[in-house]
Amino acid sequence: MNEILEKLKNTPGVLSVILADKDGNLLYSSSSLDASPVTMAGLSGAFAGYFDELLTSTGMGTFTDTIINGSTGRVIISRLKNGNILSVFMTASGNIGLVKFAISNTIQALNNLS
Repeated sequence: MNEILEKLKNTPGVLSVILADKDGNLLYSSSSLDASPVTMAGLSGAFAGYFDELLTSTGMGTFTDTIINGSTGRVIISRLKNGNILSVFMTASGNIGLVKFAISNTIQALNNLS
């Protein structure tokens, strides 16, 4: 698992990769950001939970992923089939297509481990 996630972290433009369980508990972190990985995992888990509730209560399915654009960067949050939450923090100038492709490959590889 660590090797798969480290490959994602090495994608150009990626600043941080956080894997949390469905409750927001930190499972893996590789980050060049100053923010606490434990805090980022918890907040990512809460965010995914809130959006999952929003989608299910409106009959729009369950949360799969989202891209959050900030003024100087982006966060991509995705749910794996086992409920774990993958959060990728990237620069605003990074190639989002390349990063999304790397995330897709990472999720597929992680899903195949379970």
